[in-house]
Amino acid sequence: MTIDFYPDKCTLCGECFHQCPVMELPKDVAVSEMKKLLAGREAKTVLRRCESCMYCNQVCPEGVNPAYLIMNRWYEMYSDEGLPLRAEYYLPLSQKNFRTYVLDRLPEDEKTLVESWKDETPTDEIFYPGCNWITVPYLTRTKLLEGMDIRGSLDVCCGEMYFRMGHFDELRQVAARLTAHYEKLGIKRMIIPCTAGYNLFTNILPKFGARFSFEVTHFLPMLYERVASGELKIQKPLNLTATIQESCHAKFLGDEFMDIPRKLLEKIGVKVVEMEKSKDRTLCCGIGGGFSHPSAYHPFDVLKSTITAVLTARRAKTDVVATYCAGCMQTYGTGRLGFPLFQTPTYHILELVQMATGEKPLRRNKQRARTMFLGIMRNQMPTLLSRRRFRSDTIDTTF
Repeated sequence: MTIDFYPDKCTLCGECFHQCPVMELPKDVAVSEMKKLLAGREAKTVLRRCESCMYCNQVCPEGVNPAYLIMNRWYEMYSDEGLPLRAEYYLPLSQKNFRTYVLDRLPEDEKTLVESWKDETPTDEIFYPGCNWITVPYLTRTKLLEGMDIRGSLDVCCGEMYFRMGHFDELRQVAARLTAHYEKLGIKRMIIPCTAGYNLFTNILPKFGARFSFEVTHFLPMLYERVASGELKIQKPLNLTATIQESCHAKFLGDEFMDIPRKLLEKIGVKVVEMEKSKDRTLCCGIGGGFSHPSAYHPFDVLKSTITAVLTARRAKTDVVATYCAGCMQTYGTGRLGFPLFQTPTYHILELVQMATGEKPLRRNKQRARTMFLGIMRNQMPTLLSRRRFRSDTIDTTF
């Protein structure tokens, strides 16, 4: 199963890879790479360096969807070759992966929270934390989420990493699994703080067979409205400068969505300084460096991509980096351990709103980053020299 791209529309203008914020290929090289990509799998530069940030889909004047063409080639390569063993540690539904390593080592108060979120009693409305929030459950310890019925676990991962890697068979199985789960739960509305999850539930999973009968609402606009209306009182305007690490998935949602974190930060006393590559051209936080089939989560590729991102953020010369993606926050945290010259603190936007409303966030970011970094060193690094390859197990779609 593949995803839609339209090769017959391509005029070989080269804008896709020329304007790519990661590769920025010269126009003639970009055209050459697209010719190779259309012909097969010999476009080695693009197939190796693409971080599936989707910007090329935005700039293509003909609507070819070049990112999906790349992902389809990755799908073909995975179908033929499988993955090197090092990738298993990052696959979202592997029995043991980078998230389960963290969950096994959470403080007891957070373990209790995560366990309570597994409740499968039928209900009308849930706050779905998503996999990234599940590894930083302390973010939910705030008055800002009072009254939210938080439900979720790693077992109901949206499959975002499968999507970004072009593992479409697995994504189809995730779509069937989630359809069965939420039919059983009977919800009418899902509130979700994760932009990746929001995009998957609303735009991607339905293309792979998901049938969701409930409304999906992003938490960020809700939070902004509560601040703008005065429902949440700003007790201590922050008087900070911040640059924003954008979620790659915000590009699907457009400028209006990407303006929301900026307006929210302004409301709480934060002056936004844009990175040299901002909004839909923002670089991936770093995890995207491992999505390509040739990389297959090679830790050096992920680290290189993360360093590039944090150096770009550092050049903005702000007091903090603000992000509304818990995954970006964690990638920046682990990146700081691999690149200690970057010391600008990274805050989830929810933490900044907490501070402005007079609440002190828990800020367990450093401890969590150390746990995640240690997991990579213990579990992934020993597999780097292995020649073994594997394919994902079939995902149980019955839940």
